[in-house]
Amino acid sequence: MGTFHSLASLKTLMPINLSAQLSVSFRKRQLLFLAATLITLLLIGYQFGTFDEAMHIPFLKSMANPALYAGDKMLTLQSIYYSYFWFFFIPFLKLGWLEPVLFIVHALTIYLSYWAIWELSDTLFHNPLTSLISVIAFIVPHFSFVGFPVFEFAPLSRTFVLPFLLIAINQFLKGRIVLAFFIAGLMYNIHVVSVNFILAMFGLACLIEFSRIGVRKIITGGLVFILAALPVLLWKASGSPIDFSLRPAWVAFLNQTMFRHIFALIGTFPGTWVIVLCGLSAIGMFFIAFQSVPKIQTDLTARNFIFAGIIVLLVDIITVYWLPVTIIIQSQISRIGLWVLILAYIFFANYLAELYKQKALSPTAFWLLMLTYLASPLPVLTVLVWLLVRFVKREKIIKFAGTFIPLATLASFIILLSLGFWQPGIFIFGQQTPWVQAQNWARMNTPENARFITPPEKIGVQESDWRVHSERASAGTFSELLVAAFQPGYEKEWETRFTLLAPGAEAQFNGDYFANIEIIRKAYESLTTKQLLSAACQLNTQYIVSEKPYTHTLPLVYENSEFAIYDVRQVGCNNNTELK
Repeated sequence: MGTFHSLASLKTLMPINLSAQLSVSFRKRQLLFLAATLITLLLIGYQFGTFDEAMHIPFLKSMANPALYAGDKMLTLQSIYYSYFWFFFIPFLKLGWLEPVLFIVHALTIYLSYWAIWELSDTLFHNPLTSLISVIAFIVPHFSFVGFPVFEFAPLSRTFVLPFLLIAINQFLKGRIVLAFFIAGLMYNIHVVSVNFILAMFGLACLIEFSRIGVRKIITGGLVFILAALPVLLWKASGSPIDFSLRPAWVAFLNQTMFRHIFALIGTFPGTWVIVLCGLSAIGMFFIAFQSVPKIQTDLTARNFIFAGIIVLLVDIITVYWLPVTIIIQSQISRIGLWVLILAYIFFANYLAELYKQKALSPTAFWLLMLTYLASPLPVLTVLVWLLVRFVKREKIIKFAGTFIPLATLASFIILLSLGFWQPGIFIFGQQTPWVQAQNWARMNTPENARFITPPEKIGVQESDWRVHSERASAGTFSELLVAAFQPGYEKEWETRFTLLAPGAEAQFNGDYFANIEIIRKAYESLTTKQLLSAACQLNTQYIVSEKPYTHTLPLVYENSEFAIYDVRQVGCNNNTELK
């Protein structure tokens, strides 16, 4: 019996002993961050040229070689991105090293983020066990408002700034206000939108804690921020002015196409219910945990950061539904939910660490709550389990939940996989699907100024846009709307081209992304060969891509298991762009 109790005590102390060792060993901490990075990469996966990179990679290639993408309207939107991030990759693109360099940058960004999460947790709680749980917590992706996870599957300007903005928050909590603003200012040159969220958090904290921080630090911090952000501020000053106009029709268009999950935080659309509930649950997790900590200054400042996030989300709702100010819509301010999520999970890690030390729950109840927190991508499940273990005392019910909750977690991953949001695997050069193979053929066998009609719906979280690998122009695609949310008015010109390739599709859009994709696919496949050739004449394209079994009796120059490419350069068009 004594041996049993000794083993039980050892088991109880293991996480505490491990975290204590990590807290005093720099080398072991780095190994932890490295292990977390590798597991994250394997679990989430890595893709080249998909999701938002589907737009940025063509922009990058166009900067390096302006002869590419001749006449492609989407490339004109490159000027609205005020960021120096992609400029640094032009030399590597020209050397042929782009893809491996992007992967290395992505891995380093994740590694630095885990390091920054440990340090931020340590500043807040000075508890090694909390820091260890915080690091482990972010290995599995969790979703909040708008559905963006903390770690994504490809490098972007917003993912690159993540560790540095975490460092800025940490410095602010340490009282190094000027340094925090300086770091934020530097990152403003990389991703303006993310830094705006940090400025909102810093700004409210400075306002509420004015007497403690002091006017001198606040003014100096503001000046230092402007100095550090000067390159992008000057760039913006030479561009288009800030637009304060109201555009309800534009917002309605965005909601009906592919942005309802970003803007429509209230309403009756089922597709937004889960992520809104997850966002609200993250806020709930923060305040559950906040009630359990002593109210030292860093905790109070973190609470002010959360208050800033809530205020910004309320402003977003007012803007989207009643006062659609263009600049606020362009800023997609609901994405501040990511920072709410990060703080919520770090605070809840401390809550769990204290429960563990105090043995405040039965082992079954504690580990059910801990594993749900760590493994579930949906914060709402964590809150539901907390309510269960907090208010239900019957062990049988908790044990039953111990079977049901893991199944619900597994089901959420299966759904993410089936919807195409999650695809484990490391594809440094892009997954060699038939779609990518068709693009590779176009790049190697057609002139740089060639223009293509392509299936307009071919874009997905894990699927590249035509322009990425082909390096050739596409006449009209649904993917162009990924940047339409930053450029009001672009949709008008886009509609003219898009309607030729997917007639009647836009009138059927209802805000359901998956339904819209299917509507577009059917509309494109409904085109007869004559209609498609007429569109080619009007859009000045030389090649047409179709997805099998939707094929045409046209000069075939390439095919694989899923796609066919036709050369229609010999088709004559009269002055009215009709077939001769």
